[in-house]
Amino acid sequence: MKDMLKDQVAIVTGGNSGMGEASAKAFAREGAKVVIVARNEKNSQRVVDEITAEGGIARFYGRTDVSNKEEIEAVVKKTFDEFGRIDILAAFAGGTFDGKPGLTQQEVLEKTTAVNQWGVYYSCFAVVPYMKEARSGKIIICSSNGAFNPTAPAYEYHMAKGACESLTVNLAMDLAKYGIRVNCVKPGPIVTPFWDELMEDGPERRAMLDNIANIEVPLGRVGTAEDIAGPTLFFASDLSAYVTGLCMYVTGGMGYVYSFNQSSIAHAGVGREGV
Repeated sequence: MKDMLKDQVAIVTGGNSGMGEASAKAFAREGAKVVIVARNEKNSQRVVDEITAEGGIARFYGRTDVSNKEEIEAVVKKTFDEFGRIDILAAFAGGTFDGKPGLTQQEVLEKTTAVNQWGVYYSCFAVVPYMKEARSGKIIICSSNGAFNPTAPAYEYHMAKGACESLTVNLAMDLAKYGIRVNCVKPGPIVTPFWDELMEDGPERRAMLDNIANIEVPLGRVGTAEDIAGPTLFFASDLSAYVTGLCMYVTGGMGYVYSFNQSSIAHAGVGREGV
């Protein structure tokens, strides 16, 4: 299909890489004007330039930390001031700080929660007033299969992602009367720069992902960012006009077909010592 999002305005947090980038480009190809919200200025401008080179319209208003309420509200206001509407929010900004040198476990908890939970909360409530006024809108939140079906323990990250699913269903219930739909994608093992924060690329990481794919994923492979962009586009378009409050597994069958398999932790070789 083409022009499913013609003349609509989409804000994509975390749109400078991985699943957010793939979704932003999918929106642009379907006619949306896309605003990239992220901290990395170089990568964000690269995505804007690539969208523009393909004939799309994209903006990056400057470095933004979604865990800072004032910063995300300012970007949303700039978007509305320029385009006069906000139709879509895709909240992909997130990450894990576990294992980063120099951080205490308390700091890991606070930073992970700030980005993955509060950042999503602030982003959603920054766009809600504009969508309420228009009595229309689509909000897509990114959770993780690991929130409730972990392949390996990631306590702070998975806890925050579980909160995102709770936010999804509560927002969906509250905003339905305004014509605003709220849905959630639950990615499984997806190869994106996110993994760089957990493990260096190399034989060990590739072996871990292969083990996860072989043991846990019915389709037998890890996913790509484009595998997430399709369902995200579905939620952003009228193809899902009668869908709200759905937390959709995008996992190659994990969560639906296979339940948690304890042996995968042993094969993957990841976890936190002493817990």
